[in-house]
Amino acid sequence: MSLAPERYKRQLALPDITLADQQRLAETHIAMIGAGGLGCAALPYLAAAGVGHISIYDDDNVSRSNLHRQTLYKDSQIGSNKAELAAQYARDLNPEIQVDAYPKRFGDGDINRVRFDILFDGSDNFETKTFLNTLSIKHEVPLISASVNQWQGQIGYFAGFAKDYPCYHCLFPELPGDARNCNEAGILGTSAGLTGMYQVHLLLLALLGKKTAHPGTVLTFDFAGMRMQTLHLKKDKTCPHCKDAEIDWAPQKETQDMVEMISMTELSEKEHIIVDVRRDDEIAVDPIVSDNLIHMEVSTVPKRHEELPRDKLLAFVCAGNVRSVQAAEYLQGLGYDNVIVLDKFSV
Repeated sequence: MSLAPERYKRQLALPDITLADQQRLAETHIAMIGAGGLGCAALPYLAAAGVGHISIYDDDNVSRSNLHRQTLYKDSQIGSNKAELAAQYARDLNPEIQVDAYPKRFGDGDINRVRFDILFDGSDNFETKTFLNTLSIKHEVPLISASVNQWQGQIGYFAGFAKDYPCYHCLFPELPGDARNCNEAGILGTSAGLTGMYQVHLLLLALLGKKTAHPGTVLTFDFAGMRMQTLHLKKDKTCPHCKDAEIDWAPQKETQDMVEMISMTELSEKEHIIVDVRRDDEIAVDPIVSDNLIHMEVSTVPKRHEELPRDKLLAFVCAGNVRSVQAAEYLQGLGYDNVIVLDKFSV
């Protein structure tokens, strides 16, 4: 899918989120199982961040007692299916992405039909969580699962199909038999909202390859006491669900600056085109004089990259060698071979 640069301008302003990272989000397909309190908190941020394909599964309809924590829905929508309403909300928020609604329970046939990059578990019962863990192991798809009960919240990132990472049952060998849902136990809406927010934050960090988000990361919350703990869970070598996993699998790695950087002197010896990705006001103060120069502000590169020839050396330049690296990495991700960064301090 194409990117809308203006939409993601603020997150791309972070020095450790590149255009290549943004493209990675655009190419990601997430299965969201459950569009209740957790899903409602997470979905707007998945869509707004530019996750390119989201499939939402929920067979439940909106009831009035949902509305204090499932804030995507309106009183006028009581009786309507949650998956369909949530999907329309996400499409309205970001029409650049694909959002599919499935008003049914998620099943083995769904994961056989399409390849998901990650499973987002927003279910409210342990039977579904056990089922999703089984699918995660069977189909080698990472699982980010969360639960909330009264004032307590918990989130875990699992990849039991890999020999070095735990599954859901490494954390819960035996599921509690007396667990109650929100209708029975009660819940303050913000407890569900905060848990869902942390869940989607962990998911986005995982997709971006941040070292703080890896399988085995477990977060627990006491919202009444305003306390949070982080656990780094290891694989239980005796776990009957995942002990036999033999796959060598590593989470998404952070994008590394692998683009070659050269000086102006070195560049002058090659046939090239300089691509200046600075803003107009920067160029007006400090112009680069060259017969082979194209101005293409970094935020416009995803929209205009086809204007750049593939058969010539493209040398990206900016004021401090940050935006030029982002643009060059993005072009590399699209298959451009002749891409380098011109060291601005040598110009």
